[in-house]
Amino acid sequence: MDHPRLSPQAKRAYGRGFGADAAAYDAVRPGYPAEALTRLVDLAAGRPVLDVGAGTGKLSAGLAARGCEVTAVDPDRAALARNPVPGLLGTAEALPVASGAFGLATAAQAWHWFDAPSAAAELRRALVPGGATAIVVNQLDVRLDWVLRLSRIMHAGDVYRPSWRPELPGFGPSSVEVVEFRQEMSVERAVELAATRSYWLRSDEATRARVAGNIRDFLGREHPMPEPFGLPYLCLLAVARPRS
Repeated sequence: MDHPRLSPQAKRAYGRGFGADAAAYDAVRPGYPAEALTRLVDLAAGRPVLDVGAGTGKLSAGLAARGCEVTAVDPDRAALARNPVPGLLGTAEALPVASGAFGLATAAQAWHWFDAPSAAAELRRALVPGGATAIVVNQLDVRLDWVLRLSRIMHAGDVYRPSWRPELPGFGPSSVEVVEFRQEMSVERAVELAATRSYWLRSDEATRARVAGNIRDFLGREHPMPEPFGLPYLCLLAVARPRS
């Protein structure tokens, strides 16, 4: 997958900016498929879970509903306010948690916003011996031609690379699992989805209007879809444990 090439300062700013419209993000971004959640619950093995960059709780809520004790950490107060699990204001690079307290640490739709060396060091500190970190990414299934075209119109940056592994300094090799799922969608909901992407958030009104028009044109005429339709996604889970 490709992400915006931004300075570290800009990455931090955009990474903290989604709470500006936390309700919209929560409403239109997909959750996580049951198969992925079950895998994460198994990794936690009954121990507490730390959800870093938890935002509005798309992942936190799914894990809590399956019996996990979840602590959410996010730098955005507005997003945390919508998260249904106990939350702490903080960053991945300076986690406001005790050392050796968690069996599993997760980062869903967030790792690319972090400073990887600093965040990885903090995750290692927070985990119990033998604990695991899971980097979770939902991305459009761009193996399908029409989804690839839609992704490009949205400027989503989703590129599927089977060799993808997140940078996790101090951890052993990552194992990656892929789960296919679909999100119920309409043309207007696709526009709303595009409006939660970082490209949209940093664009002017003219650019936003052009993107919205292109989405409507593509899904309404060039590749017409009956509504509602299923938008194909991949959920990628990269799991790694600290090196001894």
